[in-house]
Amino acid sequence: MVAPESVLDGYVFNADPTSKVEDMLEIAQTVPNGAYIQRAGALCRELGIYLIFGFLERLVDELFNACVMLDPHGEVIAHYRKITTAGEYAIAPGRDLQPFDTPLGRLGFLLCSDRTVDNCSVLGVQGAQVIFIPMDGSGGPENTEKMRWRARDNQCWIVIANTWSAVIISPSGESHLEKYETECVSVQYMHLPKVDKNQGRSRFVSRRADLYGPLVEPREPDAYYDEQGGLTPAGEKNRQRMRKRAQEKDEDDNN
Repeated sequence: MVAPESVLDGYVFNADPTSKVEDMLEIAQTVPNGAYIQRAGALCRELGIYLIFGFLERLVDELFNACVMLDPHGEVIAHYRKITTAGEYAIAPGRDLQPFDTPLGRLGFLLCSDRTVDNCSVLGVQGAQVIFIPMDGSGGPENTEKMRWRARDNQCWIVIANTWSAVIISPSGESHLEKYETECVSVQYMHLPKVDKNQGRSRFVSRRADLYGPLVEPREPDAYYDEQGGLTPAGEKNRQRMRKRAQEKDEDDNN
């Protein structure tokens, strides 16, 4: 089972312009001992399921937009923190982008806007068979078309669980599930073939990695992230701009 980004408390780090850091820290979960995580583990044991869901996480005084995957024993077997958070109030960027080996296969995770840059390729080159993308908003048919190309390029399944849509795309780019404007539960089968790890991966084995340095050099003067993954002044400015936009929208709605 896959639930959307921030499914329990909502998108408090942007959509709610009245949210404050101290309030966010109070409701944020610790991994693996937070109340939400423990309750999710109990459900997994009761129902015999794997479960992926997103939430607000705290680590001491840092906040992350995170998701976990729990197994039927209620144990956390994957834990991911969103890495593109320049538009999210008070949220620190995650530092890791790698797949997890699980009983269901080699799985990768992204959260919403993480999908918009080269992150699918980073997971694909590391052998991800499925990339799960919990989302909150956006992600209409145009996004699905882009994700079809990412699935083809990286020879992996892509699964999107959004607050208003659900999409599953096969490694060939075929849509196995595509629903919009819906909050219902969707069910679909995915077949992960047992194949040689290099089958269908010619894009990766033919890479000229010696020439790809410019892809990872922070050449843009207005880049949002520095060489250590922290926010630059431009990134912080973008965060403040998004916060202001949310506040203005809230004022318009109330008027």
